[in-house]
Amino acid sequence: MKLFEKYSKLRQKAYVTSMVTDMVSGSMALENQEVPQPQIQAIVIALLREAELKGREFIKN
Repeated sequence: MKLFEKYSKLRQKAYVTSMVTDMVSGSMALENQEVPQPQIQAIVIALLREAELKGREFIKN
């Protein structure tokens, strides 16, 4: 069984964006490196767009 078959939420772009943004924001805060959440989210969205260009498919929410 593949990862995306087992965890179908990983195909939802909004879920992945939210999850990664929260994780990165939390990790940065633990290291006392405050970064605005909109800035992190913009980077995550750009990386997801790049993944889509390389063939990764997401479910439209």
